[in-house]
Amino acid sequence: MKKYILSLIAALAVAAPSCDTLDIDPTGKYSDATAYASIKNLDLYVKDMYIIYHSVANVECGKSLNMLEDAWTDLIKTSWYGVDQGQNKFFSQINSMTVESNPRSNWKTMYEHIRKFNYLLVDAKAGKLSKLPSQEVAARVAEVRFLRAFAYLELAKFHGGVVLRVSEDKVDDRKENNKARASKEETWQFILDEFDKAIADLPESWQATDYGRITKSAAEAMKARAALYAGRWQDAFDAADNVIRSDKYQLSTTLGTIYTNPVNSELIIPVLFEVGKKQHDYDTYMCPPSFAAAMGHEDLYGAAATPTEEYASQFDILVNGKWETFDWDNLANYNNEPFKNRDPRFYQSILANGSTFKGNEIQCWPGGTDQCMIYSHTGQDNVHRSTTGYYVRKFLSSKSDDKAFNFIDKLSDQHWIEMRLAEIYLIRSEAAARLNQWGQAYEDLNVTRRRAGVSDFIQKGNWNDYLKDLQKERICELGLEGHRYDDIMRWGISQEVLNGKRVHGVSVTKNADGSFSYEVIEADNYDRIFPKKYEIFPIPYNEVQNNLLCEQNEAWK
Repeated sequence: MKKYILSLIAALAVAAPSCDTLDIDPTGKYSDATAYASIKNLDLYVKDMYIIYHSVANVECGKSLNMLEDAWTDLIKTSWYGVDQGQNKFFSQINSMTVESNPRSNWKTMYEHIRKFNYLLVDAKAGKLSKLPSQEVAARVAEVRFLRAFAYLELAKFHGGVVLRVSEDKVDDRKENNKARASKEETWQFILDEFDKAIADLPESWQATDYGRITKSAAEAMKARAALYAGRWQDAFDAADNVIRSDKYQLSTTLGTIYTNPVNSELIIPVLFEVGKKQHDYDTYMCPPSFAAAMGHEDLYGAAATPTEEYASQFDILVNGKWETFDWDNLANYNNEPFKNRDPRFYQSILANGSTFKGNEIQCWPGGTDQCMIYSHTGQDNVHRSTTGYYVRKFLSSKSDDKAFNFIDKLSDQHWIEMRLAEIYLIRSEAAARLNQWGQAYEDLNVTRRRAGVSDFIQKGNWNDYLKDLQKERICELGLEGHRYDDIMRWGISQEVLNGKRVHGVSVTKNADGSFSYEVIEADNYDRIFPKKYEIFPIPYNEVQNNLLCEQNEAWK
């Protein structure tokens, strides 16, 4: 097979790639002899494989709002019915997920990546890299092994047991087309074993110019996530514990820098971008309408998806020196100022009426610069405004304080966070709770709350009460980072959260005296449809048709 050798910033190198660009066209295809001629060439080949992260980076939602994971949950409402019908159509129409059509399936994409990973692993076993320094080769092979395990993790969390095309003697071709699925347990065991193999050969660190490459601790962190999803509680606890005790990462003392500084002590797996090379249009699609209007594009861009009241109300409020659960029925106790004195993470995540962004005030009331609208399911079309009374803040660019900063013609380069230390504390907490270690569970659950400056949860001693606290903390800490869908599926609470429910927003009115009135409104005009069987994805029709040994998931037969 001819190899692609690309000099990408995919997930590496803040300033410049760690290796000099080859003196050949970097977008061409080259022979094994070229790809494996030196560690420098091998690095270019391996770095290209990190592009898998862009398959899951939600900031690339401009390619398709389907990539915005939290828009498939109760946290985010897609605003434009006529422009992008994905989530709204999905939740409003029966049988939106079928064997033939599933807007959420990642099957094809992940197997395309897996095939690329397999070529290098087969070549390595065949001795094609044997002329290079063995320890350096082992580290690169471990990177690819990690990425393959990550791809299978992405498949397993949606589809359960999958087809393990993992031979390192030969890349599967048409002769191996018919292959049965592994069981769910076998699939997760393979993933965990692969992470262990990667951990064994990965370096403790890379040189500074290779920032973002997978290390031992990063692989251990992803193993912790996989073990949690697999229900291997002790494995999840131990892996998370190893990461925390390694002291390789520290929680950021400044919340805002987590999302604005790509070289941050908290980031375990950052996905990096660079203007002019690899960039995205998250700002273009998610900015408040006043910013799109300032560039003359208010009918084309902005406010594609906005936070719901279900999201916003999770952030506590400080009343008379005491943190309380926010409740619109207590508005008088907040001096009619619902957006003041909230959990500091609220302001890093959400823009509400009166928020300041890039030096400008967000005005969500009728006649204001960012006025909202009532959601319509009839295709009122191309009205790029919030249907919830809120706008997204997390991951928007902070590079300029100029309202006229060009979000439209100049695309964005802020990083995506695939994993950070806060998640590892929450993984260890959840694993401890599953192991009935309630003291440890709450100690870890309160770590991120203390960092934010809000009060600790009071320790509970049963799963149901703990889960309420865990949900709240994962929403406040990890909201808009693509975890909520996975959480409600693996916890088995999709019916409680999604089926037959409507999401809400807040309508803001500016009174004659300059004060504001607030009304909680429905941001859906239909009861959401989410059958229980949606908790596991069907195996795609083409796979079942072309692979005669691949059986469909039971719920979809």
